[in-house]
Amino acid sequence: MLSKKSEGEGQILTFFSMASAVGKTVLAVNFAAALAERGFRVCLADLDLQFGDVCNYLALAPEQTLYDYSEANEATRNAAAFVTPTAFGFDVLAAPRELDEAFIMNAEIVSSAVSQLQEAYDFVILDTTTGFSAINLSLLELTDVLYLPCVVDFIPSIKNLKCGIDTLHKLQFDWQRVRLILNRSKAETQISVKDVEALLGRPFQYFIGNDYRGVTLSIKEGKPVVLTDKDSRLADEISNVISSELGEQEESGGFSKWFSGLWK
Repeated sequence: MLSKKSEGEGQILTFFSMASAVGKTVLAVNFAAALAERGFRVCLADLDLQFGDVCNYLALAPEQTLYDYSEANEATRNAAAFVTPTAFGFDVLAAPRELDEAFIMNAEIVSSAVSQLQEAYDFVILDTTTGFSAINLSLLELTDVLYLPCVVDFIPSIKNLKCGIDTLHKLQFDWQRVRLILNRSKAETQISVKDVEALLGRPFQYFIGNDYRGVTLSIKEGKPVVLTDKDSRLADEISNVISSELGEQEESGGFSKWFSGLWK
């Protein structure tokens, strides 16, 4: 269990995956909305630098992005001045608009921005790109809780997840700070969840059901499910994860008190 950080230093929650199309951005957006609704200061940083979708999912047209931050005076720049507010109580640090802007990003720039955001927010949520890039490795060093969403309806995704978990062990990442999330858990598949857990050597802490229609509508409207469709099963399941992490209810095999301990 992690010890409490000093006052004024926000917690970094990183959404990371070893495969695409696992629902990482949807979960990150809804985590941000659910935490903001509970009164926390939240910033969601879109660090899928080349193909980030956070602004698309929230119908945002940011005036400034991470690229603008990188171009500002290094001695005086502050990442909190480059965020875009949303209508849902949290801010977004947008990914670069153009591919050529994304190419010049490096681990030092991105880590510096994230560290500065920690000073202004209670939670900084990172929506990262797929894989163990140099930037992602630097972000893992800053991460307090690592969320690994995955799906089990595609064998290559399971293989990649196993490879990723093995890599985290080689990196000696503290497994007490990792949460395995089975997304679209009710989708039709020939693959047994128990078989996947046996292969991974670890159980899933959280299960999020399959709601393709609800997610599609949410993206089309640019609004998080947890705020606009609170009666849906998807919103309820995501909110339950947040409640468990905050210690608002007893769930998930002993991890439920972790967040509440940070704020005592």
